[in-house]
Amino acid sequence: MRWGWGSLAVFFLAACDPFGEEPNKDIPEVGTQLSSLEQAAIDAGVIPDVRNMNLSGAFERRSDLGEDRFCAVGNDKHGYQIGLLAIFGPDSKCEAIGAAERVGESVRISLDGKEKCRIVASFDGVELQFPGDLPQSCKSYCTPRAALDGVSFYLVGEGDAVARSTRGREIEILCPGE
Repeated sequence: MRWGWGSLAVFFLAACDPFGEEPNKDIPEVGTQLSSLEQAAIDAGVIPDVRNMNLSGAFERRSDLGEDRFCAVGNDKHGYQIGLLAIFGPDSKCEAIGAAERVGESVRISLDGKEKCRIVASFDGVELQFPGDLPQSCKSYCTPRAALDGVSFYLVGEGDAVARSTRGREIEILCPGE
């Protein structure tokens, strides 16, 4: 049988399809059994338990340019109200409010105030990490020369009360609550 370049390309693309039928077995789903090594690390406090994570709280990241902030009020069952501020200098920033839902270690963020911006961030219980290649529409929440691509935040306080104290620049309170 003779394989042409087109046939080989289709074969390799099918073999590498990340959305194929077989899920990635290295990522535990919420509610699944963990290995004994993972359970020991959780028991020792080395890593958070992915099954018991909650996004509600205040997150920060400090740099020479300023203090980035993210907050989330709510829960996994009903979703979260979120707010964020990423600083890139005295006059350069991204600032927005929106909604989010957490599914395992993924956080689906929707910003709808200007253009629709959809972000699927990762959350390991300590760090919230945005992907490095966000849609162009997400730039509508930023001043020129600022972007949300690749931004990350670290949990500094858990719970709605802490989140409600998170301040922005133009948006006075990023997570005002209900």
